Amino acid sequence: MTPEDVCALLRGRRSVRKFSDQTVDKEIIERMIEMACLAPSATNRQDWFFTVITAGALKHAMADAVQRRWKDILAENHQMALIDEVEKYAAGFAIFEPAPVVIAISAMQTSAVQNHLLGNNAPIVAGSMASAAMAAQNLMLAASGFGLATCCMTGALAARKELEEMIGLEKKRFLICLIAAGYAAEIPAAPPRKPVAAVSRFLQ
Repeated sequence: MTPEDVCALLRGRRSVRKFSDQTVDKEIIERMIEMACLAPSATNRQDWFFTVITAGALKHAMADAVQRRWKDILAENHQMALIDEVEKYAAGFAIFEPAPVVIAISAMQTSAVQNHLLGNNAPIVAGSMASAAMAAQNLMLAASGFGLATCCMTGALAARKELEEMIGLEKKRFLICLIAAGYAAEIPAAPPRKPVAAVSRFLQ
């Protein structure tokens, strides 16, 4: 594989929000998770975890919990400036429901020792969240290689506690994102990207 092959894979990935009804083979999902686990992790702990949800009833319950939580948030802040703009975004935070597969990626909570030593910096220094995020990117790139489309979602995590309970997540873990996956019913155009000069600086 050449550098341009890698760049083509990165350029071709899209955040897809409309999926066909075609089911995804379990073997493909397992391969995606295998590739996700090749991501770097803090001190090689590999303490990420992937909960795969395909049951329609559970996806519906999760989406309902997200919608209810955002309804409450919007009602509590209805007088806030730009609340209408927030409401537009919130309308899409439960669109994972129609996807054939939803993968909930979680990281480890920081330990009591880490919290004591590092205080509010503990989650950043411990690295579990960054590690799980890198695994999520690996998973989405692997999905592209298998001809699948994905969408990484964090807006749904406004209902994080409810979602964690619904999927039976261990207390020592916390969700970092949901990834909707399946075969694309519609592939959006590539969104514009900021130029390198606008998002970087070199200290020499």
